[in-house]
Amino acid sequence: MKNQRLKMAIAICFIGILPCLATAQIPVTDVAANAQLVLLNSNVATLNSQLATLNATMGKLLAQMERNVTANSSSSKILSQDLSAKRTPASYVMGSPEMNELYELKDKIIAAYKGTQKNLRTFTNLEKVEKKRAAETLADAVLQVSSLVSQGSQIASTGEIIESADRLSALRSILEKMNGLLDDVIKVNTSLLQKNEHRKAVQSLIKTN
Repeated sequence: MKNQRLKMAIAICFIGILPCLATAQIPVTDVAANAQLVLLNSNVATLNSQLATLNATMGKLLAQMERNVTANSSSSKILSQDLSAKRTPASYVMGSPEMNELYELKDKIIAAYKGTQKNLRTFTNLEKVEKKRAAETLADAVLQVSSLVSQGSQIASTGEIIESADRLSALRSILEKMNGLLDDVIKVNTSLLQKNEHRKAVQSLIKTN
């Protein structure tokens, strides 16, 4: 009987303190929740900061890409214009003194060739072998002149990528060769003339004696 009363008293006391225990747990739960919210807010703030930095970086990257595209487009346009200019002969190349000299030299060499050919037919004091060698030299000179004039015209007007200065330089090189050919033809003619006149004088002297 006493034991039952003791049990009842303990039960009553326990039931009496239940509200107090429940009330004591509420602050504990609020503190934990607040701590979690603070931590969550901190994480969100950090994430927002990282996103802001990322957005700023992406903005700079996009701006740089746009500048690169613009620069590449400008460079491509300049390169295209430069290549087009190199493919198109400048007017001063076509009308340059070098081009005028090219055709003038051609005319001079042809004239010298025709004059020497005439002398070969009219000079009577030359040997056949001398005439043959002279004719071969003249024929070779004419062939070279034809080839050089063709090269000069091609260099001046070609659509290949060549600087105008390089075109003029190539023309000057051709002119040097043509001047050499003109000298060769003149030398042949002079040599034939001297031989013919010398032998003519000798024969005249022999006849006189």
